[in-house]
Amino acid sequence: MKKLAFLLAVMMMFSLLLAGCNGTTNSSAPESTPTSGGGESTPVDSDNPYANIDLSEEQNVVMYVTATEPNAMKEVMEAANEKIKAAINTTIELYFIPSSERATKYPLVMAGGDTVDLIYTANWCYYKEQVEKGGFLELTEDFLNTYMPQTMEVLPEAAWKETLIGGKIYMVPRNTAAIFPDRGPVVNMEIAEKYGFTADDITSYEDFEELLLAIGTNEASNGMYGYYASQSYNLQQLALIYPNNLINNQASDYVYYSQLSDPTFENPFFLYTSDMYKDYALKMAEYAAAGVWPTDAIANTNSVTTLFGNKQSATAYQNYYNGITQIEAWREQGIECELFDIYPEGYRALRDSYVGDGMAIPTFSKIPERAAVALDFIKSDYETYMLLAGGFEGRHYIYDEATNTITNGPEAGDYTFDGWAWGIRHKDFPWPATDDARINAANEHLSETQIKDEEWPYWGFTFDYAPVSAEWAVISALVTENQASFNLGSFGANTEAEWESFVQRLKEGGLDKYMEEWNKQRDEFLAANA
Repeated sequence: MKKLAFLLAVMMMFSLLLAGCNGTTNSSAPESTPTSGGGESTPVDSDNPYANIDLSEEQNVVMYVTATEPNAMKEVMEAANEKIKAAINTTIELYFIPSSERATKYPLVMAGGDTVDLIYTANWCYYKEQVEKGGFLELTEDFLNTYMPQTMEVLPEAAWKETLIGGKIYMVPRNTAAIFPDRGPVVNMEIAEKYGFTADDITSYEDFEELLLAIGTNEASNGMYGYYASQSYNLQQLALIYPNNLINNQASDYVYYSQLSDPTFENPFFLYTSDMYKDYALKMAEYAAAGVWPTDAIANTNSVTTLFGNKQSATAYQNYYNGITQIEAWREQGIECELFDIYPEGYRALRDSYVGDGMAIPTFSKIPERAAVALDFIKSDYETYMLLAGGFEGRHYIYDEATNTITNGPEAGDYTFDGWAWGIRHKDFPWPATDDARINAANEHLSETQIKDEEWPYWGFTFDYAPVSAEWAVISALVTENQASFNLGSFGANTEAEWESFVQRLKEGGLDKYMEEWNKQRDEFLAANA
């Protein structure tokens, strides 16, 4: 593959900015980001893209994802493996880490005791953390060209740039970023109407908050709460991120911009020491005191989606691009529900990052080459992808080729479309069709006001923790230790004092030095890309 001069310059810049991150590999780093998606790469043989790979020995690839396992998964996986086996002499053994247990089970899976050849990862799901621990294999340009030729033809250069840590690639992004990750509240309207709220009454976060407080403890005797929260399913997005239009394409850094007050994105701030976070924490304490969720919510391991379906939570949340599949399933259960757009005036969405979902190969995989081939195949073969993403056509979903959309089939409740296959999304990923006026209006709103790529200057920027690794270890540990308690209002009347103590400990742990280094690297990145 020829190297583009521009990409070489970009790579040199990244090497200077990002050198020092930990990683383990047996091969050298690529001289540039892969020149896929329009670069001068060797065309893939459409008849057999793996013709130059020895696939004569049958292999079984163990893959982990983080989601709720569909009821029909075993039957679907058997059918998928027939296709995969016929194409690349490989089978896939799929395991699920429930989202509600991700924080505890994901690190255990990556501890290396069991066989793992592919695992879901993302900028919000341990990507940087695992790279720093040496958990993910470096993926060189030669490796990707050899074992993932179809992915290399599809993914644009921007996608690979977003994966870079220390100038190296450790994950394979999904094949599209053409979705909005933004979500809105789903409300059980039977409960809402009981407290005087119609669908026309919920147009802002303040309206949603009023509903939660009106429900309070009044439904507890029926086993229902306003929002049945947990450590993994809390209101941070709906009550903090979206009302303030906070944007961060790095997710785990805790550094944000507020588009509402800073449309040029010039003033980054550390989320947990901001006044808006303090106000949010106080609000969550108010909700906890009002009985919006049970007092033992911190021990809850069920998702709010499950609890909403069980009529134990009066509200939940869903995204707008495929939330209709779950909403229609709830409606078929007899739950009258609506998904609302409660974004503040002036809200603008950022397109999702390519590394918002993806897959990685653990360094301890004994068959990384076959794992890569398997990943390449299931991301690229449309029939196999649709089977894995949606189950059986006609049963679990109905596909409209003319519009590239899907609707629920008669057995959709056993296999929600795109319920787990986020990390392997095909380039022609179909959107669920809907005539739901609220959802269509929300998507139109997000599309019309979307932040253009040229307005967001940080695509491809990743922070090198090495200069402040000691400080980051303290900071991240403090956040991990305290955020669940703030999210669930566990500190009660002592919340403000606990927040002030938390801020002080962050500063004592080196937050000022961390932010100084963060801004330094940010300024260097902006200067290099001016």
